[in-house]
Amino acid sequence: MKRLAGYIAILVAFVILAGAPQAAPLKGQAVTYSDFSRIAYIASSMSHVYFATTDGVIRYDKMGFRWEDPLTGAAGIDNRDIHRVWVDHFDQKLYAATSNDLLEYDLLFDRWYPINEIPALNNQSIHITTPDIMYAPPQFNFSSSGYLMDPQGRNFYFNDILDDRTGNLWIGTWGYGAALAGSSSMIIELLPYGLMQNRVGTIYNLDGILWVSGKTVGSYRTGITIFDPDENSFSYVESGIGFEFPSEDIYSINSSAREILVGTSGGLVFLDPERLTVNRTLTARGGLGDNIVYCAQAVGDSVYIGTANGVSLLSGASDTVRFVWPGQFFNTDIYDFEATDSTLWIASAAGAFQLRLDNGALQKFQDPHSIVFSRAYSIARWEDQLWIASDFGAVRIDLTTGETTPFSLIMSGYGRRALAVNDRIAAISSDRGMRIYWLDENRPHDREFTTEDGLPSDLVLSLSVDGDFIWVGTDRGLTRFLWNNPDRVD
Repeated sequence: MKRLAGYIAILVAFVILAGAPQAAPLKGQAVTYSDFSRIAYIASSMSHVYFATTDGVIRYDKMGFRWEDPLTGAAGIDNRDIHRVWVDHFDQKLYAATSNDLLEYDLLFDRWYPINEIPALNNQSIHITTPDIMYAPPQFNFSSSGYLMDPQGRNFYFNDILDDRTGNLWIGTWGYGAALAGSSSMIIELLPYGLMQNRVGTIYNLDGILWVSGKTVGSYRTGITIFDPDENSFSYVESGIGFEFPSEDIYSINSSAREILVGTSGGLVFLDPERLTVNRTLTARGGLGDNIVYCAQAVGDSVYIGTANGVSLLSGASDTVRFVWPGQFFNTDIYDFEATDSTLWIASAAGAFQLRLDNGALQKFQDPHSIVFSRAYSIARWEDQLWIASDFGAVRIDLTTGETTPFSLIMSGYGRRALAVNDRIAAISSDRGMRIYWLDENRPHDREFTTEDGLPSDLVLSLSVDGDFIWVGTDRGLTRFLWNNPDRVD
């Protein structure tokens, strides 16, 4: 009898384990901000409005007149396959439909669970057709056929309009995001939220404000997204709508004392940080080694510019451009710079170099560990610790003692390796996502994080450490990742 009971217990345990859900990202570990401009459907409770977009569900606080974090960190749903959402009047039940499933959102565990049907909901909101008369935002035009025309003559159609029966019409456009209008005034107000484009190849943190962009692949609207994480607000510098800032791939964003420096496939663009307008563009016709600019670094009143054909120097005193070591860097991609008090470190397709700023002497970095011996992609510095990333991992250099420490990785198969560091961790893009190295001398360890941990993609293109978070740029958006998660066992 005891043996039979034992068999039954084993069978029950097997059934439970077989039916257990797959490992899911920890709650609050990762939240992804993407291009939320294409809205498929809208639902409204008494307190919130939910927009089903092609990159996840976003949520607006009606009482606080502000956006809340998107629901893109929740497990159990494909954020790129959400067609409809429903919510009850008191915001206690939220449901979604994908191509194959009906799902219910669990706020406590921050995940979606499959259900058989959507129950009857106590909700007074109704979906309506486009009114005959509405008043467009400044410089836009409204058409009763159901679209807004922007100042460039592009049409953005209304995909859904929801009347919440409290005086608000919530509008979901296809390509220009969310909007709001009073049901009496019919005055349309745009509610911008999310990235201009999903591919985030560069992240620049300027006093807590993130400037992000990347290649224009598959993006209808292109340019730079300016994201204030504290306010959860977005603004944009859109490219391709005027001759002064054409729609080009953007490889880097940095700043000088007066301007934002944007490295593009069409030259180095100088932006006014206050007016967000283009001051000028420097190209090969103006003396650059190539129109493709991968990086730019201000040193004093001059700017070092890394191109697909070596290093160019824009002298602030004379406003002239000259080549830096043209023989060494001829026809060589220059990917990144990092300046110290006396040296400019250069990451290039030919390796890593030190350029003495006082006398112009150039020396190639000789890595004793053979991690950095060919291409060097990224350089990052924290106090007296300098890091260089290559195909085969990264090397840490103590600038005081010259001591080097290797961090090996399998060779990346998709190009430039991203890198970000502080005094406690180093984050490096890997073939499956990103690897974090904890630098505690008493307990050094590392771990790889992938889509199973909440990243939207395994293709990590850029990284930036920000306190307890890492901003992770991928081909599917910008993720705020909690690296210092007390609930995670590494």
